[in-house]
Amino acid sequence: MITDLYSLPLVAQVGEPLDENLERIVETVQFSIFCFTLPFYVFVTYFLLDALHRGIDELSTPFFRLCITTAFLDIWTLLNNYLGAMFPKWGWGTSVYLFLDSYYAHAYLYFAWASGICQAMCVSLMATNRVSAILFPNRHSRIWSSTRLRIAIAVQFLPGLLAGLATFFNETQLYRNTKNGLIPRFKRSDSGKRKNFIAVLFVIAGGFLATVCIYLIIAYCYLIFMLRKSSNAIKNTQFHKSRAVIKKKEVKLFFMSSITVAIQISILCLVIVYATSLLNFPLDKFYLFYNAISDLYAGINPYLLWIFSDSLRKHIWHRIGWRRTWKIPTSSVVTVNQI
Repeated sequence: MITDLYSLPLVAQVGEPLDENLERIVETVQFSIFCFTLPFYVFVTYFLLDALHRGIDELSTPFFRLCITTAFLDIWTLLNNYLGAMFPKWGWGTSVYLFLDSYYAHAYLYFAWASGICQAMCVSLMATNRVSAILFPNRHSRIWSSTRLRIAIAVQFLPGLLAGLATFFNETQLYRNTKNGLIPRFKRSDSGKRKNFIAVLFVIAGGFLATVCIYLIIAYCYLIFMLRKSSNAIKNTQFHKSRAVIKKKEVKLFFMSSITVAIQISILCLVIVYATSLLNFPLDKFYLFYNAISDLYAGINPYLLWIFSDSLRKHIWHRIGWRRTWKIPTSSVVTVNQI
């Protein structure tokens, strides 16, 4: 336990100092979005669970079950970012963090690294769910049966939680910044062990994120291609409404996939830039932008669900008392489960 803040080593400045105005703007915008996103995400998750409990078919599919487990991970990631990084950095609750000392540092760094991998696995599995609906339309429900769905949920979490254990092989240290805030980092080592350890972590993370990005691009391109193919197949038939439905799904899927892949690629580029020192990117700048993108990654899903899921909006409006008559178009031609 540490009792004196000023006994902690000061964060070493590497490269050009971070522009305070830029830092203030990024963190202010980031925190403002967080204050709205967290309760909104809890709100959306509550109604997803409510729909699952009530057995509403449209919102009880494996896709939405995966969305629920992803929601818990995203909410935990948001809380870890602020309780573990932002609040101590701003000097909030300093005495509590000093009391917890290395326990707090280890816990934060573990969940920070583990959650990144877990989030990538969640996005990949949701993309896999959509692809399997196209590839195996008749066996899709059996493929994602309750037993296999449990395995999929385990895959969402276990790789990240296991990979995060690597952070316990290096000692942690609390550092003091110029604003008397706290920053948890891996302990410095004159032998270069710490530097090599962090380099290995970044190489592993970069390789994993690159694999996920490639998979997401291939998966969503295939989905969009198949939707366009289905739309063109009925172009000159009497199923005009079905074609309109497919076109609408195609546009939704394009925007959803573009946003998801763009965020994933942004994180990958940031990791590559820091790991390879292409732009002489200091650690404080890396974590400033990484935390901002991580918040975006963890907080974007409720907005995507709200914008692109007619079924979810219908259920929420109905449950809060707005009993407007909704018509959700359906078609036997569409092979992708309704979102």
